Amino acid sequence: MRLRTLMLLVFCAQLAVATAQEFIPLTEEDIARLGIVFAPVSSPDRQSGNRFPATVVNSPESVSEVVMPFLGTLERWYVAPGARVHEGQVLADIRSQEVLELQNQWLTAKAELEQAEFLLSRDRTLLEQGIVSRQRLQETERIATHARIDLNALGGILDRAGFDAETLESLEHNPERLGVFGLNAPRSGYLTARAVTPGQYAEKYQPVATLGGNEQPWLKAAIPVRYVRNIEPGNILNLGGLKETVIVRFRELTVQESTQTVEVLAEFNEPVSYLPGQILNLILPPAASGILIPGNAVVFSGDQTVAHFRTAGGVEARVLDLEPAGSNYVAGPTVHSGEQVVIQGAAVLKGVQLGLGQDE
Repeated sequence: MRLRTLMLLVFCAQLAVATAQEFIPLTEEDIARLGIVFAPVSSPDRQSGNRFPATVVNSPESVSEVVMPFLGTLERWYVAPGARVHEGQVLADIRSQEVLELQNQWLTAKAELEQAEFLLSRDRTLLEQGIVSRQRLQETERIATHARIDLNALGGILDRAGFDAETLESLEHNPERLGVFGLNAPRSGYLTARAVTPGQYAEKYQPVATLGGNEQPWLKAAIPVRYVRNIEPGNILNLGGLKETVIVRFRELTVQESTQTVEVLAEFNEPVSYLPGQILNLILPPAASGILIPGNAVVFSGDQTVAHFRTAGGVEARVLDLEPAGSNYVAGPTVHSGEQVVIQGAAVLKGVQLGLGQDE
């Protein structure tokens, strides 16, 4: 009994496959009654293919770091990640004991220079009056020169912390800014990342932020291994719902073990206004060329994929070798552009097809 049942099941399966490409005669009334809807097939367009999220990033050739010129504690950020900045713009406030000591030294040196210049002016007058000797004046000039050198040297050091001449001159009238300096952007671009949070201590020369230049951004995507085999540098790829295209510049050779993905970097082919951090959809075209078959037109019969095409007097069920293309598929040379494929009612036709096969 078991053997007969098994043989019957095998026979039914073979019958279903054998009839998978048969012609199903249907009248226009049958088509309307069964609710069958057709749509023409065509070649894949630029929006066809598998879509993967891709992040807008700065060009790898334009990224630079913002480093701490002095050790200190970050008090506050003025710029959020992704914002455009210009060269010299204050990005954050840093409180630094090292800067406080330098500022005090600068104030002392400034006072000493003012005193030395006062004495120099006085001795020049006294020399004209014959009260002091030229040797006395030369000594006063030497002291004033050294005081000016000391002040300029300290000013040069503080200039690295963003203290220009005007800012330094205002220190005497703004004592609350003593020990605090603004961390300036070394170049124009976009603030892409902040590595230090308010209240956190940072060492001298430690990177605390990353800037991207004004060059065109790139796209970065992690592509599953099974889809990456057809991606090569130089390939032109489309973006979901957008007119811009990108060109693949780099494909990682090693696979990320934890995610089984490969990193791909692509550059925009035209000027864009996307900001770092934005997410776009990168479209990988089908690996094979052919005709696009809508996903809702495909039914499965065992390990075969079947689509139903309109013919004179009915419908033909056709076994197809399909390549995934996002939510759709791409068929080979057995399908021609313009043919009408069933996009609604395919499951009903499969049942009709199996019934016809059993009647025979």
